[in-house]
Amino acid sequence: MDNTENPEITERKQGVAGIFGRAASTYDRVGPRFLSHFGRRLVELAEIPNGASVLDIATGRGAVLFPAAEVVGSSGRVLGIDLSREMVERSREEIEALGLQNAEVREMDAEDLEFPNESFDYILCSFAIFFFPRLDRALAEMYRVLKPNGRIAVTTWGLRDENWKWYDDLVQSYLAPEPEAGQATDAQTAPKHVFDKPEGLAAILVSAGFTDIRVLSESQMFTYDSEEQWWSTLWSHGLRADLEAIEKQMGADGLNSFKADAFRNMEMNKHPEGIHQTFGVLFGLAFKPQG
Repeated sequence: MDNTENPEITERKQGVAGIFGRAASTYDRVGPRFLSHFGRRLVELAEIPNGASVLDIATGRGAVLFPAAEVVGSSGRVLGIDLSREMVERSREEIEALGLQNAEVREMDAEDLEFPNESFDYILCSFAIFFFPRLDRALAEMYRVLKPNGRIAVTTWGLRDENWKWYDDLVQSYLAPEPEAGQATDAQTAPKHVFDKPEGLAAILVSAGFTDIRVLSESQMFTYDSEEQWWSTLWSHGLRADLEAIEKQMGADGLNSFKADAFRNMEMNKHPEGIHQTFGVLFGLAFKPQG
Protein backbone atom coordinates (compact mmCIF):
# COMPACT_ATOMS: atom_id res chain seq x y z
CA MET A 1 0.00 0.00 0.00
CA ASP A 2 1.24 3.44 -0.92
CA ASN A 3 1.47 5.38 2.33
CA THR A 4 2.32 8.75 0.79
CA GLU A 5 -0.18 11.38 1.80
CA ASN A 6 -1.29 14.60 0.19
CA PRO A 7 -0.63 17.59 2.52
CA GLU A 8 -4.32 18.47 2.40
CA ILE A 9 -5.21 14.99 3.66
CA THR A 10 -2.76 15.40 6.53
CA GLU A 11 -4.24 18.79 7.34
CA ARG A 12 -7.77 17.38 7.35
CA LYS A 13 -6.77 14.60 9.73
CA GLN A 14 -5.05 17.06 12.03
CA GLY A 15 -8.17 19.23 11.93
CA VAL A 16 -10.46 16.35 12.93
CA ALA A 17 -8.07 15.22 15.67
CA GLY A 18 -7.91 18.80 16.94
CA ILE A 19 -11.68 19.23 17.10
CA PHE A 20 -12.19 16.01 19.00
CA GLY A 21 -9.16 16.62 21.16
CA ARG A 22 -10.67 19.91 22.31
CA ALA A 23 -13.99 18.14 22.94
CA ALA A 24 -12.45 15.20 24.79
CA SER A 25 -12.97 16.44 28.36
CA THR A 26 -16.77 16.59 27.95
CA TYR A 27 -17.27 14.22 25.00
CA ASP A 28 -20.47 12.22 25.60
CA ARG A 29 -20.52 13.55 29.16
CA VAL A 30 -22.85 16.54 28.69
CA GLY A 31 -26.58 16.38 28.06
CA PRO A 32 -28.32 13.20 26.86
CA ARG A 33 -25.71 10.53 26.18
CA PHE A 34 -26.86 9.57 22.70
CA LEU A 35 -23.39 8.34 21.67
CA SER A 36 -23.34 5.85 24.55
CA HIS A 37 -26.87 4.74 23.71
CA PHE A 38 -26.05 3.99 20.08
CA GLY A 39 -22.64 2.55 21.01
CA ARG A 40 -24.24 -0.03 23.27
CA ARG A 41 -26.82 -0.76 20.59
CA LEU A 42 -24.05 -1.37 18.03
CA VAL A 43 -22.45 -3.90 20.36
CA GLU A 44 -25.80 -5.64 20.82
CA LEU A 45 -26.42 -5.91 17.08
CA ALA A 46 -22.89 -7.18 16.41
CA GLU A 47 -23.67 -10.21 18.62
CA ILE A 48 -20.14 -10.45 19.99
CA PRO A 49 -19.53 -13.66 21.94
CA ASN A 50 -17.56 -14.12 25.13
CA GLY A 51 -13.84 -14.49 24.44
CA ALA A 52 -13.80 -12.56 21.14
CA SER A 53 -11.09 -10.14 20.03
CA VAL A 54 -12.50 -6.72 19.06
CA LEU A 55 -11.02 -3.63 17.43
CA ASP A 56 -12.95 -0.40 18.08
CA ILE A 57 -11.95 2.23 15.54
CA ALA A 58 -12.35 5.91 16.51
CA THR A 59 -13.08 4.83 20.06
CA GLY A 60 -13.51 8.35 21.48
CA ARG A 61 -14.40 8.09 25.17
CA GLY A 62 -15.37 4.44 24.85
CA ALA A 63 -19.07 4.49 23.94
CA VAL A 64 -18.47 1.20 22.11
CA LEU A 65 -15.32 0.01 23.86
CA PHE A 66 -16.77 -0.32 27.37
CA PRO A 67 -19.92 -2.29 26.46
CA ALA A 68 -17.80 -4.47 24.17
CA ALA A 69 -15.41 -5.17 27.05
CA GLU A 70 -18.39 -6.31 29.12
CA VAL A 71 -19.59 -8.86 26.59
CA VAL A 72 -16.18 -10.36 25.67
CA GLY A 73 -15.41 -11.03 29.32
CA SER A 74 -12.07 -11.79 30.89
CA SER A 75 -11.12 -14.26 28.15
CA GLY A 76 -11.63 -11.69 25.38
CA ARG A 77 -9.98 -8.38 24.55
CA VAL A 78 -11.04 -5.03 23.16
CA LEU A 79 -8.56 -2.62 21.66
CA GLY A 80 -9.68 0.92 20.88
CA ILE A 81 -7.80 3.30 18.59
CA ASP A 82 -8.30 7.01 17.98
CA LEU A 83 -6.52 9.76 16.07
CA SER A 84 -6.96 12.16 19.00
CA ARG A 85 -4.30 11.87 21.68
CA GLU A 86 -6.58 13.58 24.20
CA MET A 87 -9.34 11.03 23.60
CA VAL A 88 -6.88 8.19 24.07
CA GLU A 89 -5.55 9.66 27.30
CA ARG A 90 -9.04 10.19 28.74
CA SER A 91 -10.18 6.67 27.82
CA ARG A 92 -6.97 5.17 29.18
CA GLU A 93 -7.56 6.93 32.49
CA GLU A 94 -11.09 5.52 32.66
CA ILE A 95 -9.91 2.00 31.84
CA GLU A 96 -7.38 2.22 34.65
CA ALA A 97 -9.92 3.67 37.07
CA LEU A 98 -12.32 0.80 36.35
CA GLY A 99 -9.52 -1.75 36.63
CA LEU A 100 -10.31 -3.35 33.29
CA GLN A 101 -7.80 -5.98 32.23
CA ASN A 102 -9.37 -6.81 28.86
CA ALA A 103 -9.38 -3.33 27.28
CA GLU A 104 -6.74 -0.91 26.05
CA VAL A 105 -6.52 2.16 23.81
CA ARG A 106 -3.85 3.44 21.44
CA GLU A 107 -3.33 6.54 19.33
CA MET A 108 -3.50 5.35 15.73
CA ASP A 109 -4.69 6.26 12.23
CA ALA A 110 -7.46 4.04 10.84
CA GLU A 111 -5.82 4.30 7.41
CA ASP A 112 -2.64 2.71 8.76
CA LEU A 113 -3.54 0.02 11.30
CA GLU A 114 -0.48 -1.25 13.09
CA PHE A 115 -1.63 -4.87 13.40
CA PRO A 116 -0.83 -8.10 11.56
CA ASN A 117 -3.28 -9.52 9.04
CA GLU A 118 -6.32 -11.31 10.47
CA SER A 119 -5.86 -10.09 14.05
CA PHE A 120 -9.47 -9.53 15.16
CA ASP A 121 -12.76 -11.38 15.24
CA TYR A 122 -14.83 -8.17 15.17
CA ILE A 123 -14.25 -4.61 14.00
CA LEU A 124 -16.56 -1.85 15.26
CA CYS A 125 -16.65 1.75 14.10
CA SER A 126 -19.24 4.16 15.45
CA PHE A 127 -19.99 7.50 13.73
CA ALA A 128 -16.57 7.86 12.15
CA ILE A 129 -16.36 6.47 8.62
CA PHE A 130 -17.55 9.80 7.21
CA PHE A 131 -14.50 11.52 8.74
CA PHE A 132 -11.90 9.40 6.92
CA PRO A 133 -10.46 11.40 3.98
CA ARG A 134 -9.57 8.16 2.20
CA LEU A 135 -12.38 5.85 3.27
CA ASP A 136 -11.42 3.16 0.77
CA ARG A 137 -7.99 2.91 2.34
CA ALA A 138 -9.40 2.78 5.87
CA LEU A 139 -11.87 0.04 4.89
CA ALA A 140 -9.10 -1.92 3.18
CA GLU A 141 -7.15 -1.81 6.43
CA MET A 142 -10.18 -2.98 8.41
CA TYR A 143 -10.66 -5.82 5.93
CA ARG A 144 -6.99 -6.77 6.21
CA VAL A 145 -6.91 -7.06 10.01
CA LEU A 146 -10.27 -8.83 10.27
CA LYS A 147 -10.19 -12.63 10.41
CA PRO A 148 -11.98 -14.65 7.71
CA ASN A 149 -15.65 -14.93 8.63
CA GLY A 150 -15.11 -12.03 11.04
CA ARG A 151 -17.77 -9.35 11.36
CA ILE A 152 -17.62 -5.61 10.84
CA ALA A 153 -20.27 -3.36 12.40
CA VAL A 154 -20.48 0.38 11.76
CA THR A 155 -22.88 3.24 12.44
CA THR A 156 -23.59 6.40 10.51
CA TRP A 157 -26.14 9.15 11.01
CA GLY A 158 -29.34 8.64 9.08
CA LEU A 159 -31.67 11.33 7.80
CA ARG A 160 -31.76 14.52 9.87
CA ASP A 161 -34.68 15.35 12.17
CA GLU A 162 -36.80 17.71 10.05
CA ASN A 163 -37.61 19.77 13.16
CA TRP A 164 -33.90 20.63 13.34
CA LYS A 165 -33.31 21.50 9.69
CA TRP A 166 -33.16 25.13 10.77
CA TYR A 167 -29.81 24.45 12.46
CA ASP A 168 -27.98 23.61 9.23
CA ASP A 169 -29.62 26.57 7.50
CA LEU A 170 -28.57 28.88 10.33
CA VAL A 171 -24.96 27.66 10.26
CA GLN A 172 -24.78 28.23 6.50
CA SER A 173 -26.17 31.75 6.91
CA TYR A 174 -23.31 32.62 9.29
CA LEU A 175 -20.41 30.97 7.47
CA ALA A 176 -18.83 32.34 4.31
CA PRO A 177 -19.00 29.94 1.33
CA GLU A 178 -16.05 27.67 0.73
CA PRO A 179 -13.46 29.14 -1.67
CA GLU A 180 -13.24 27.67 -5.14
CA ALA A 181 -10.95 24.66 -5.19
CA GLY A 182 -7.77 24.80 -7.22
CA GLN A 183 -5.94 21.68 -8.28
CA ALA A 184 -7.86 18.50 -7.43
CA THR A 185 -6.71 16.64 -4.33
CA ASP A 186 -7.04 13.04 -3.24
CA ALA A 187 -10.07 14.00 -1.14
CA GLN A 188 -11.80 15.80 -4.01
CA THR A 189 -11.29 13.01 -6.53
CA ALA A 190 -12.34 10.22 -4.14
CA PRO A 191 -15.64 8.43 -4.82
CA LYS A 192 -18.69 10.27 -3.47
CA HIS A 193 -20.00 8.00 -0.73
CA VAL A 194 -23.55 8.22 0.58
CA PHE A 195 -23.60 7.73 4.33
CA ASP A 196 -27.14 8.62 5.37
CA LYS A 197 -29.15 6.17 3.23
CA PRO A 198 -29.28 2.36 3.67
CA GLU A 199 -28.38 1.68 0.04
CA GLY A 200 -25.43 4.08 0.31
CA LEU A 201 -24.01 2.42 3.41
CA ALA A 202 -24.53 -1.02 1.89
CA ALA A 203 -22.66 0.06 -1.25
CA ILE A 204 -19.73 1.26 0.87
CA LEU A 205 -19.43 -2.15 2.54
CA VAL A 206 -19.85 -4.01 -0.76
CA SER A 207 -17.09 -1.95 -2.37
CA ALA A 208 -14.71 -2.96 0.42
CA GLY A 209 -15.30 -6.67 -0.24
CA PHE A 210 -17.59 -7.49 2.67
CA THR A 211 -20.52 -9.87 2.22
CA ASP A 212 -23.81 -10.87 3.91
CA ILE A 213 -24.56 -7.19 4.43
CA ARG A 214 -27.46 -5.95 6.53
CA VAL A 215 -28.31 -2.30 7.12
CA LEU A 216 -30.74 -1.48 9.91
CA SER A 217 -32.34 1.90 10.48
CA GLU A 218 -33.35 3.06 13.95
CA SER A 219 -34.24 6.36 15.59
CA GLN A 220 -34.37 7.55 19.16
CA MET A 221 -35.61 10.76 20.72
CA PHE A 222 -33.47 12.49 23.35
CA THR A 223 -34.29 15.42 25.62
CA TYR A 224 -32.14 18.38 26.65
CA ASP A 225 -33.03 20.01 29.96
CA SER A 226 -32.55 23.53 28.61
CA GLU A 227 -31.15 25.63 25.79
CA GLU A 228 -27.90 26.05 27.72
CA GLN A 229 -27.51 22.30 28.09
CA TRP A 230 -28.00 21.90 24.34
CA TRP A 231 -25.39 24.61 23.74
CA SER A 232 -22.90 22.87 26.04
CA THR A 233 -23.59 19.58 24.27
CA LEU A 234 -22.70 21.14 20.91
CA TRP A 235 -19.23 21.94 22.23
CA SER A 236 -18.80 18.36 23.47
CA HIS A 237 -18.78 16.58 20.08
CA GLY A 238 -18.02 17.07 16.39
CA LEU A 239 -20.52 19.89 15.84
CA ARG A 240 -18.23 22.17 17.81
CA ALA A 241 -16.51 22.57 14.42
CA ASP A 242 -19.44 24.75 13.35
CA LEU A 243 -19.09 26.94 16.42
CA GLU A 244 -15.32 27.25 16.08
CA ALA A 245 -15.67 28.20 12.41
CA ILE A 246 -18.25 30.89 13.21
CA GLU A 247 -16.11 32.30 16.00
CA LYS A 248 -13.05 32.31 13.75
CA GLN A 249 -14.85 34.14 10.94
CA MET A 250 -17.05 36.48 12.99
CA GLY A 251 -15.46 36.73 16.42
CA ALA A 252 -17.09 36.37 19.83
CA ASP A 253 -19.89 38.80 18.96
CA GLY A 254 -20.80 36.77 15.89
CA LEU A 255 -20.85 33.55 17.92
CA ASN A 256 -23.08 35.17 20.55
CA SER A 257 -25.42 36.34 17.80
CA PHE A 258 -25.55 32.79 16.38
CA LYS A 259 -26.34 31.43 19.84
CA ALA A 260 -29.19 33.90 20.31
CA ASP A 261 -30.63 33.08 16.88
CA ALA A 262 -30.37 29.35 17.64
CA PHE A 263 -32.22 29.74 20.93
CA ARG A 264 -35.03 31.59 19.15
CA ASN A 265 -35.30 28.92 16.47
CA MET A 266 -35.38 26.22 19.14
CA GLU A 267 -38.80 27.28 20.39
CA MET A 268 -40.44 24.83 17.95
CA ASN A 269 -38.58 21.92 19.64
CA LYS A 270 -39.49 22.81 23.22
CA HIS A 271 -41.86 20.67 25.29
CA PRO A 272 -42.84 20.79 28.97
CA GLU A 273 -40.16 18.23 29.88
CA GLY A 274 -37.40 19.80 27.77
CA ILE A 275 -36.08 20.17 24.22
CA HIS A 276 -36.60 17.17 21.97
CA GLN A 277 -34.24 15.95 19.26
CA THR A 278 -34.60 12.71 17.33
CA PHE A 279 -31.50 11.05 15.92
CA GLY A 280 -31.78 8.66 13.01
CA VAL A 281 -29.00 6.08 12.80
CA LEU A 282 -27.95 3.40 10.32
CA PHE A 283 -26.24 0.23 11.51
CA GLY A 284 -24.21 -1.61 8.88
CA LEU A 285 -23.34 -5.26 9.58
CA ALA A 286 -21.26 -7.47 7.29
CA PHE A 287 -18.75 -10.32 7.19
CA LYS A 288 -15.35 -10.89 5.64
CA PRO A 289 -15.60 -13.92 3.34
CA GLN A 290 -14.21 -17.19 4.63
CA GLY A 291 -11.68 -17.64 1.86
